[in-house]
Amino acid sequence: MGHRPKAGGSLSRKEGFGRVGERAALGRVGGADFSGASARTILRYMAITQRPLAVRRDLIRIFGEDRLVAVIRTGSPQIARQAAHAMSDAGVRLVEITLTVPDAFEIIEELALDDAFAAQGSIVGAGTVLSGAQAEQALSAGARFLVSAVLVPEMIEAARSRDAMSMPGTMTPTEMIKAAELGADFIKVFPVSAIGGPDFIANVRRALIHLPLVATGNIDLEEVPDYLRAGVVGFGVGGPLIRTDLLERGDLGGVIANAERYLNATRRPATT
Repeated sequence: MGHRPKAGGSLSRKEGFGRVGERAALGRVGGADFSGASARTILRYMAITQRPLAVRRDLIRIFGEDRLVAVIRTGSPQIARQAAHAMSDAGVRLVEITLTVPDAFEIIEELALDDAFAAQGSIVGAGTVLSGAQAEQALSAGARFLVSAVLVPEMIEAARSRDAMSMPGTMTPTEMIKAAELGADFIKVFPVSAIGGPDFIANVRRALIHLPLVATGNIDLEEVPDYLRAGVVGFGVGGPLIRTDLLERGDLGGVIANAERYLNATRRPATT
């Protein structure tokens, strides 16, 4: 996959960019560490940083409208790519590539530079971010929102520093409060189905009504209304939404139709 810069920033010729095709020996440039990076890596990084980026307030608005993140977790990079484009074709705007997917950073980078993906309003993010280093690498690859299964303060800090959205994982009320104190935009409850589902959410919200809780995991379409009544502000859905089984059979139309049904169930009704 190659070396990637550790932090943000742009690189111009006057800052020392060498000839294309040579290995770079630049050190830190424009806030990014390009030591040992190839010219291709630097060019792709420049392409990402010079594109218009979705900013945090826009991401928060989009999630507030759609109330859905498509969580792509598969052992096949090719299936992950197909799933991302299928979600985009269905109108799902927030597409999460978990870092457990092989070549995840490369896929994030490809989607961040994909004009057709962007033209449909879709934005790529990174999931299963378990450290500050992974957060920085994902952001440098083009991820505009970061999600984790656990509470990683460095991930929240990295997202804030790059005007990206954060959604750390929590399971207990104590972790939820801590996530809010650290500045998380949304608070993922994981694994929500294993700890009580909608009943757990409803009980927590009796005391912590102000927290923006997100139900995440293998949530079936029929469960969406129950979670909304319990008080979640949105969903991160994996297998039941992505339907990798249909992708493996080549049923792209079935995947798109399924995603459209989810989006119709989660999207906030338009106000006049």
